[in-house]
Amino acid sequence: MSKSAWHELSHAGLVDAKIFSRTESGHRVDVYVPDDVSSHTPMLVMHDGKNLFWPEHSTMGSTWEVIDVVQGMPNRPIVLGVWGLIDDSVPGIRYFELAPQRVLDAQPDFWGSLLDLAQIKPHDLLGDAYHDMIANVLIPEIAAEFGLELERNRTAICGSSMGGLTSLYGASRYPDVYGTVLSLSTHWAYWAPEFIDRVLDLLPVHPRPRVWIDRGTEELDALYEGLHERAADWLRLNGWDSPELLQARVYEGTNHSEVVWSQRLAEVIEWWLHGVPA
Repeated sequence: MSKSAWHELSHAGLVDAKIFSRTESGHRVDVYVPDDVSSHTPMLVMHDGKNLFWPEHSTMGSTWEVIDVVQGMPNRPIVLGVWGLIDDSVPGIRYFELAPQRVLDAQPDFWGSLLDLAQIKPHDLLGDAYHDMIANVLIPEIAAEFGLELERNRTAICGSSMGGLTSLYGASRYPDVYGTVLSLSTHWAYWAPEFIDRVLDLLPVHPRPRVWIDRGTEELDALYEGLHERAADWLRLNGWDSPELLQARVYEGTNHSEVVWSQRLAEVIEWWLHGVPA
């Protein structure tokens, strides 16, 4: 990248690709860029960027193995990995940055038991500023640098757990930017019952984003049973009524971890790319 703020990082797994990094508004940002990038290269925006490429930085010592997953794809995307805001003065800041701000500003009681269970005190919500940074600063900057012709169907937003939840919110906040939401192990647990419907009701319908939601059946993901199905039923009843628009998967025997998300990431990305115009 020509901009002086970006610097290239080495990674032993790279083949015909580079990773660039810089900071923006308190966030580290890593960008995987294939050497054959063109104006029609897709862009995949991913949250919890520290868990994508380097095990030594990841929360639990494992990554999504993004490089290995996309390396052999014929239409490799640029992958924009956004790390969470670091602010040690705010315990649980990830919740306040990734929670759907419009929903919770309007209905603070929709937090349900989540904050109490996590032993976190309430704080101002940061989700809108987070998504504004990605959509208005990072995506246009990367597109300009590499001559991308931004097109919503070639731009997907992806995450797991709270990152999956904020991916749905990001698509509702920026319907002209994102054409696909990839939400793995969507964190539906502990919120007030109506929370699911309110989050999904924000999604645009003209045009609709394509939506992937899933869950496992073990550990934390076991708590999503019934809640995941409620979300899938809501989407089907409200127009996401074809496999091209909605995938709602259950992965038996899988838990809530980067290891299992990495194992299904190729399937998730290939479903998105199958609907991407050439």
